[in-house]
Amino acid sequence: MALRPTAFLLDVVRPPRQSFFGEVIGTAMQKTIKVRVARPRIHPVVQKPIVFHKTFLAHDEHERSVVGDWVRIDSCQKISKRKNFTLGEIVAPAYRYTDADGKLHTQRQTGVQEVDKVAKLKESKHLS
Repeated sequence: MALRPTAFLLDVVRPPRQSFFGEVIGTAMQKTIKVRVARPRIHPVVQKPIVFHKTFLAHDEHERSVVGDWVRIDSCQKISKRKNFTLGEIVAPAYRYTDADGKLHTQRQTGVQEVDKVAKLKESKHLS
């Protein structure tokens, strides 16, 4: 009787990783983002499509995402009581604005310029 390699057994034991796409709705905690994931389902009684939402906490090690980003989150080993996911990638970034101090904002305010426009201004004036 031939023995199977242990790699095959690991594939049987480990379930595949989950990944979801959602919108970042909160970044108030350090290295943590709150992601709202939409799940379209058919209503069991009415038989019409309805969008159900669920929020997940995900680990954002470098704090790259801001409110409004569309991100992919991947499952990982449990990090805290409610945090089971990590930030996979930023699929569609939200508009980012910067003020005079260099802080990032997601909403347009007075005295705040779009990040892309600031970069283009620096390039046109040959500033580094």
